[in-house]
Amino acid sequence: MKLENERKKVKAFLDNKLIVRKDFDPIDISMGINWNYSHSENANTYQTYLHSLGIITDLLRISLNEDDSSLLKHAREIIIDWHENNHRKSENYAWKEHPVSSRISNIIEFQEKATSYKLEDETFEKIIINHCEYLSEERNYKFNNHGLMMDYGLLNACKHLTDKRLKRFYADKAIYRVRYALYRDFTRKGVHLENSPEYHRLVLSIFTKLDRVIKELKLSIGKNEKELLDLSREYKSHIIQPNNYYPMIGDTGTIHDVKIEKNFNDFIDYDAGIAILNNKDTNDITNSTMLTFKSGYHKKTHKHNDDLSVTLYLSGEELLVDSGKYSYDSKDKIRQHLVSPRGHSSPCIAHKNYVLSNPLKEQENIKITKYVSKNSYKLVSGINKMYKNAIVTRHNILSENNIYFVVDRIVSKEDGLFYQNFNINENATITQIDKLTFDIKLNSKNYVLKTFERIDSDIMTDIKKGYVSRTFGEYNNNKRILVKQTKKNATFISAILTRDQYDILSNVKLSNNRLTYIYNGEKIEVII
Repeated sequence: MKLENERKKVKAFLDNKLIVRKDFDPIDISMGINWNYSHSENANTYQTYLHSLGIITDLLRISLNEDDSSLLKHAREIIIDWHENNHRKSENYAWKEHPVSSRISNIIEFQEKATSYKLEDETFEKIIINHCEYLSEERNYKFNNHGLMMDYGLLNACKHLTDKRLKRFYADKAIYRVRYALYRDFTRKGVHLENSPEYHRLVLSIFTKLDRVIKELKLSIGKNEKELLDLSREYKSHIIQPNNYYPMIGDTGTIHDVKIEKNFNDFIDYDAGIAILNNKDTNDITNSTMLTFKSGYHKKTHKHNDDLSVTLYLSGEELLVDSGKYSYDSKDKIRQHLVSPRGHSSPCIAHKNYVLSNPLKEQENIKITKYVSKNSYKLVSGINKMYKNAIVTRHNILSENNIYFVVDRIVSKEDGLFYQNFNINENATITQIDKLTFDIKLNSKNYVLKTFERIDSDIMTDIKKGYVSRTFGEYNNNKRILVKQTKKNATFISAILTRDQYDILSNVKLSNNRLTYIYNGEKIEVII
């Protein structure tokens, strides 16, 4: 697929149309490349990718694949044309962190593989030195993922510096920044702090590239740093579902990774605010059960208002789903829903949201508070004190038989409508059996969502529309099951289980912080 996309861009280039990135509008280059080109709607983004010189690696790879050396000549001419224009004095995006980082790596790849068409040594060394000066300068450095791109570009360029003193100076600076970024961006258990499995995966790939180029320089990222990277790689095996798809926590879309072997050990990271409970089906791994629980954060990046929310892959199906990302436009109505509490399977206060502003100060207000593992069940609990005049707690119980119980308590100083919000897979069909019971059919399996009435609880239920975005820029409608109360101190007890299990579950009660129930004739007690 990647080679085919590169082939399309090369064909367009030969027709005097430059595509700087897949699906971007082509730029007319019949009169040569205008390095100051300004797109009518997205000028900065087009400038960024134009000055990244991605087209030269497209030409290089298609040339090598199809044995067409004429494409190497075009690539060489583009580099020289770019180099001979004094971009430092212009108003374009040539000397910004993203294009500089990408461009130097693209030029290096060309120089390493273009045989007789490679640049003159003097020209190449001048380009390398100019880029190293920019990438090493602290005032240009960004303490984010763009900074990691800059470090990779700098280390990659160091391999080609002839001055040994400069090479070691720049390499040491980049390695120092990489080490700092590792401890800044990951918890001690190796979870990336940007609240998203997709971005954990993306950033880890950048660090893996950085580690590789550091080794090529015959240097080391460090023993402790290597161990932290190994933990971050291991986390992927924890967070991936039994079907080898990632749950769509935070800004995560649909990602399938068959190369990862699922780890069925429970995983709790209080710093990242993520808990993962598993029940393994040894006969068929894909029929296993996995619950994720999110509560707490250290960075606002890619963070949703998803505290106390769960995703539930139950007995082979992704039943309770997170919302995905759709876009990054905060004014978009779909995006607003997806990032709000009602876009997640969480306890909610009607018509209210909470504001996240300072993770350092707010760590005690939203967090995972307890994890217990027994022979007959596992329990993980959390608290959210970020709503104005209300405290919300949630207790998640996953039984050894794959029954999911959830106990929510909302204590408020004000009257209001409080509810459990269950965000159901968009492919499911929901049928209401009675006031407090719903049948959920998903593919070939039937599940039941049952809420248990307490004395004077006065519970109401409803089905509302929602949205799920598995692909950026696209969304599907789904259904949300709402379990509602209007009491100031509201307690909810609900369970999700297979239809067969529902017939042998009875006497579900909550008293004195003890949840008790009878399953298949046996009484189980859970202390919450």
